[in-house]
Amino acid sequence: MPKFTNAAEQAAWTLAEALNEKGFACIKQAEEAAEIFRSGKMQMRQAFKERGRSEVDADIRWSGMTRAKKALSDNGWYMAQATMYHQAAAAQYAKALYLRNSDDL
Repeated sequence: MPKFTNAAEQAAWTLAEALNEKGFACIKQAEEAAEIFRSGKMQMRQAFKERGRSEVDADIRWSGMTRAKKALSDNGWYMAQATMYHQAAAAQYAKALYLRNSDDL
């Protein structure tokens, strides 16, 4: 835990930590969505293989399914949210650093 020189610096740091945590939560949800897509794709391939059809046919079929589209959409959404939260956290960390250094002037 860093030592703070004033309340504004501490507030910026605390907000940055909270935003960072939200960003990592979004990354976890994006990873879960990616895993749903991957496991569904593998299941579709297995089912097509059992019927004697190709993996390409399975991939084409899987990519058109609502579950696959939702998983890809969720992955993109949560990664965008994670990026936003991490950028906001970086700005707050920079603000805290600025506030710390401005006291030295």
